[in-house]
Amino acid sequence: MTDQSSVVTRLNLEVDAKITATERIHTLLRPIEENGRFTRYDFAGENDDGFEFESDTDIDMFKSLFFEGDAGAMLQGFTGKENGIDFPFTAGLIPLITQNGVWIEDAFWGAAFSIPAFNSASLDISNGDISFFAGLDKVDSNALVDQNGLDEDESNIYGMFGFLDMLEGYVEFGYGYVDAKVDDFAYHNLSASFTKRYGGWLSNSVRFIANFGQDTADGTDETAEGVIFLLENSLITSKPLSLVPYFNLFAAIDNPQSVARDVAAGGVLRNTGINFETDNLTGFPTLDANANDTYGGAFGIQYLFNLDKQVVFELATVQPLGDSVKDGRDARGSQYAFGFRGQLPISKAWILRLNAMYGWLESDNDIRGTSLEARWKF
Repeated sequence: MTDQSSVVTRLNLEVDAKITATERIHTLLRPIEENGRFTRYDFAGENDDGFEFESDTDIDMFKSLFFEGDAGAMLQGFTGKENGIDFPFTAGLIPLITQNGVWIEDAFWGAAFSIPAFNSASLDISNGDISFFAGLDKVDSNALVDQNGLDEDESNIYGMFGFLDMLEGYVEFGYGYVDAKVDDFAYHNLSASFTKRYGGWLSNSVRFIANFGQDTADGTDETAEGVIFLLENSLITSKPLSLVPYFNLFAAIDNPQSVARDVAAGGVLRNTGINFETDNLTGFPTLDANANDTYGGAFGIQYLFNLDKQVVFELATVQPLGDSVKDGRDARGSQYAFGFRGQLPISKAWILRLNAMYGWLESDNDIRGTSLEARWKF
């Protein structure tokens, strides 16, 4: 086990330039970090380097920079005539998050548009929305990082995603094509989910991601082949808003991937439980969150008091499928962890969050971590 003690900081600056009620330019800047390293003070442990100031001064400082608007409203403004068209779109360095970040959580240079608010009585669709997107640069994916040095400049992505209110539940779906520019790493990505409440006691989401069609060069391992199933369950108690027991399960065969996933977003299992979720600052340890030939789950309870404070206790496990040692998988054996989270607002601007975990790893060193996070919103 390696010990490290640090104080790390991150500054998020979100800026809106509102043009009209439906059009704006938005950007997110993080000026005191560079290439995934944050301004920090390492005061004990393996790294004892003292104060390190990190700063971006080029375009990489922008984590998003996009224009969004409604073409129908813009046309109506230009012509002075009502047209009844709803056609929202965006272009630039756009952040996309779908299926709670399971399928896509990334920002890339590209464009997207939506066909919103449609319905069909014959198909039992009370409301629906379909979006189409293209990413042409800065696409992040573990499928594009291997011994050949693929990176975010080496692929384009194209696809669509949407949702449907139907079958007394909520359906989400998506298709993406990752067009890798070298070494035949291109592949197809499908995803779907269904969320519904059952019997007034269970809230359930079933999700899957399937990757197929990758045909790599001879001697090169495939990086996006396989399927993952995710089951997210929470019990509806007598205090449904504040007392939430949950049990989330997963099973991954081969090496499935999200379409696009920022490094700071963590692994595809991040939403499975707090023992799979890093803090994106200090390198807070987690169980293997990449879902590469593994199965397991998280079982916990969350209490929100009067909806102003949070406490979470959780047990989690990862179990390997097949060989105990596999390329691209951190789990060389069974993994178990206990985690705790507490969150307390101390004012309208300040929030304190305490995280702690201990992990028992077969065939590897145990892991542990404690962090105290202070957030100031201004």
